[in-house]
Amino acid sequence: MPFCEVDDIKLYYEDYGAEDQVPLIFLHGVMANGQVWQPQVDHFKDRRRTVIFDFRGHGQSDKPRGKYSIKQFSEDLYSFLKKVEIEKAIISGHSMGGMTALRFTLDHQEMVEKLILIDTVAKSLFSFRIKLGFLVLQLAMSIAYESFMKYYISSVFRKDYPKSEIEKVLERVKKLKNPKYVVKSSFSAIKKFDVASELTNIQVPTLIIHGRESVNPLSQAEYMNKNISNAKLVIIEGAGHSLTREAPEKICEAIEKFI
Repeated sequence: MPFCEVDDIKLYYEDYGAEDQVPLIFLHGVMANGQVWQPQVDHFKDRRRTVIFDFRGHGQSDKPRGKYSIKQFSEDLYSFLKKVEIEKAIISGHSMGGMTALRFTLDHQEMVEKLILIDTVAKSLFSFRIKLGFLVLQLAMSIAYESFMKYYISSVFRKDYPKSEIEKVLERVKKLKNPKYVVKSSFSAIKKFDVASELTNIQVPTLIIHGRESVNPLSQAEYMNKNISNAKLVIIEGAGHSLTREAPEKICEAIEKFI
């Protein structure tokens, strides 16, 4: 299995496709791994270099103890790209991966050809609803970790998403065996994330994709669209936060048109 040594850890990654075009990098969300992007990998790998990897603490990557942060995930991405000799890429991130993509673009804009943000935010805790959501998550995590996982996984899908499919996702998440200390620290990092005042510094073409029924308010996507000068907003009807699973074909279509 391919691993890349980054600073003090090893990151698991998969690298597909030809190298004659700007690579497409996919960044996953909290409690997930690179495999959530398989439909997108299958769609794009025959036409351009397509790369997925597991963040530290997630999937098959090393899971060190300590504080996790969006800044650290971004620095890992920078070191990873240097190690695999990618000088410039199209960076696509979902949820926490989108936050990492934002931080990375702000810090290393010269390495970003285009930016794709999928159901993510520039600042957590914009609204009372999100504040309440974090309090519920923290409480559930403290009382019973497995109950927390079930609650969280259920919350990221639209209300009428088949329960049988949600159960399959829950089982896959359990198999990843992401440690509680990683998940707790990652959610803390999400809660503290704030680049809202820096968005005007982003000059690269940016695609913002948002699910109409997402737990993240549409106003989050509209705010980014308004403050990133060269941005385009695409709303996926009938989809919740977990767009990569709920609407993979529509995600591929939107990215295809954009790039």
